[in-house]
Amino acid sequence: MRDRLRARLRSALVDPYRAAAGRCLTEDDIQAAAARLLLDGLVTINHRGNLALTGTGADVARTARHPLPDALLAALRRRSAATTLGIIASRDPVFRAAHAKFHGASRARRAHTAGGCLAAAGGLLLTGELAFVGAALFDRLPQGPAQWAATAVTGLASLAQFGFLARYGGTHGVGGHRVAAAEPYAPPALHPALVELSEKAPEAAARLRSGRLRTTRRRNRGRRRRRGRGTVAARLD
Repeated sequence: MRDRLRARLRSALVDPYRAAAGRCLTEDDIQAAAARLLLDGLVTINHRGNLALTGTGADVARTARHPLPDALLAALRRRSAATTLGIIASRDPVFRAAHAKFHGASRARRAHTAGGCLAAAGGLLLTGELAFVGAALFDRLPQGPAQWAATAVTGLASLAQFGFLARYGGTHGVGGHRVAAAEPYAPPALHPALVELSEKAPEAAARLRSGRLRTTRRRNRGRRRRRGRGTVAARLD
């Protein structure tokens, strides 16, 4: 019961799009954003995997109520023709910047947390250094003023290092910035929008997966004209 409550609390605190960011290409947060737009009726997808705006999606007053799907919707509104999700994800600099900005806050918090972990590891190493220095100092009493002076300097230097590291790792991170509370860790999870799309419209989900893998535009050349057709007709006459 306690584990179930912890799982619910963790899922409530972590954004589902951030939780899906570590999954494979066709199940990540960008794929989930496109699935959300399809479920809300803001875009459609054809047999080639191209996404296109609906009448509702073309209305600039309509939003997806989340930064990441909104960024994808804005990318489709900037284009004059339907395109695949793979082209937008790999070739649209505005969308890529919005995607990086969305994940920037959580990545910064993880970086500060990593800085705290490094400080703790440094503290352990320094503790071992102090133990080694203490054993070396008290194993044999120094002889003469020069050795006593060296012993005092070594001890003070070790204590100064320990105090600096404790101050560095206590409330500050890299560069003197205060460490913010990190988001609770959650393993990469499948976004609910992808699950819902697979259940309600499996064909659209399959088209969306194929469209994510297409990063270049294919030209529709139509039927090719047969060469030598006029020559054959002249011979028959």
